[in-house]
Amino acid sequence: MLDVIQNLVDFTGESEYNGHMDANLIFGQSINYISKKSDPADLIRLVNYGVQSIGIGILFLDRNRKCVYANKHAFSMFHSEENPEVLGNIFFEWMSGLGIAQTAASWCRVYSNGDKERLYRVRFRSIIDSSNILLGYMYTVQNLSDIVENSTGEQYRLTHDELTGLYNREGFNEAARELLKETEESYLLLYSNIKDFKLFNQLFGIDKGNDILMNIGDMMLQHVRVGDIYGRINGDHFAMCIPKARFDEKGFKELVREIAGRVTSKTYSLHMQIGVYEVRDSYMDIPLMCDRAYMACKSIKKDGVCEIAWYSDEMLVNALLEKEVLSSFDFAIFNKQFGIYLQPQVYPDGTVFGAEALARWIHPENGLIEPSVFINVLERADLIYKLDRYIWELAAAQLAAWKGTEMEGLSISINVSPKDLYYLDIKKEFMNLARQYDIDPKYLNIEITETAVTSDVAKCAKLILELQSSGFSVEIDDFGSGYSSLNMLKDINANVLKIDMGFLRRTDNLERAHVILNYTIDMAHELGMGVITEGVETKEQLDFLMGMGCGMFQGFYFDRPMPVESFEDKYRGKIKTIVTEEKDHEI
Repeated sequence: MLDVIQNLVDFTGESEYNGHMDANLIFGQSINYISKKSDPADLIRLVNYGVQSIGIGILFLDRNRKCVYANKHAFSMFHSEENPEVLGNIFFEWMSGLGIAQTAASWCRVYSNGDKERLYRVRFRSIIDSSNILLGYMYTVQNLSDIVENSTGEQYRLTHDELTGLYNREGFNEAARELLKETEESYLLLYSNIKDFKLFNQLFGIDKGNDILMNIGDMMLQHVRVGDIYGRINGDHFAMCIPKARFDEKGFKELVREIAGRVTSKTYSLHMQIGVYEVRDSYMDIPLMCDRAYMACKSIKKDGVCEIAWYSDEMLVNALLEKEVLSSFDFAIFNKQFGIYLQPQVYPDGTVFGAEALARWIHPENGLIEPSVFINVLERADLIYKLDRYIWELAAAQLAAWKGTEMEGLSISINVSPKDLYYLDIKKEFMNLARQYDIDPKYLNIEITETAVTSDVAKCAKLILELQSSGFSVEIDDFGSGYSSLNMLKDINANVLKIDMGFLRRTDNLERAHVILNYTIDMAHELGMGVITEGVETKEQLDFLMGMGCGMFQGFYFDRPMPVESFEDKYRGKIKTIVTEEKDHEI
């Protein structure tokens, strides 16, 4: 790098350059674009003259970030004497005062010199050779003051984002509207979202967050073409409007991986979600197109570096349903529209020892609303803890109502969602319920999903021990659904493992799955834990599981979830309340 810069700096008509320097040293892979008959000395003169004459400031840094070359325009822009080190000091003092990292890809800021203020746009590049070796760095500085100060200046401020220099929401909407009005070509509107970006800002600070946004903006500037419309809509959301014929999904993912590589560290990995809306009606409002592309964004469940989803009309139906659920949820809680259905937990002979309480929304106009409609919506909105707490209380009240009846002695299992662990003091909640309804904690079984446990094993292990010491029984639900199941059991001492028969349905290799299931059941028993298999649907499954030593079941083969009254009517007289040796072994 220094050899290259020094030749650019020292070269004059009287240079001692002998004409034998390898052109590859100077131009690298770009030598392919140079006439092989060119005189290297002429090429150096041409490049040097071009760099000096171009209407933007250019600064080159060596690997130690010392400014070793700058063109005349750069010295003039910063009113510096023609000494690269002096210019470098002025430049980096300006950056430091603005709180901008030296690796920020692009930014737009005012530079003040006495009474004069100028708006400069700066871009940063690392210079890497063909062997992926760092040679140095380059900054380019563009003066935008003329644009801002002339008659279009006010409009520029209204339509452009200060941080990235791209269109803001208003500018993007206006430019995209004009583009689509004047073309018959098929276009796509792309809308991006960075997963957990707000959390990143809280952990690492706004400046680091801005650095990521500027890198994304810079990537867009590098790869868009004339006529493309692109901008930062708000926060971490960017949008593009490009011809459908030019959208290469694989290539787009590669671009995002490139930008992710700049900001990924040991403590943070960039995960970008891209929603794509195909423009069918060019006269539709641009904000509505953005909304639909964003719906596609929100449908993404995977955690890859870049995931892309295309909008479908079904997403709009789901979005309207989600809006309806959220707008009426608090009213439904207040008016006690939610209730519990009980699904029996049974022995092989059909006698019942307990039930799982499942939420149902009994709407006064729409009738019974299944949990598949509202559970995921409430989880995404971080409202699931409100519903869970309400259901827990209904279950505790039901146990209290059974006291003194033949149903006394049945247990009810209630679900703890992963997010409940962050919003609620779980032990305090259940201790309060046991006291309030005067129930024996051993009949209120607490189900925690394996996913919740593996998200913070140490925290859950401590919680489970506290609950057990207070008399509650703890069940690990959906055991085997994750990839850390066996590792988790080293630290978690639950009372019961609940294994879903979906474990067998999710594989094509049933023989291997049977072996794993058999060993899991044996292992649970050896560790002193009971096993409930849920999702049992056929007599063949029941016989198969019994042959493996499983003695407690839940599933449609025995019964579907049902209202409390129906459960009481059906299972009165079919209750095994005496603790047998089998149940001692299982629970």
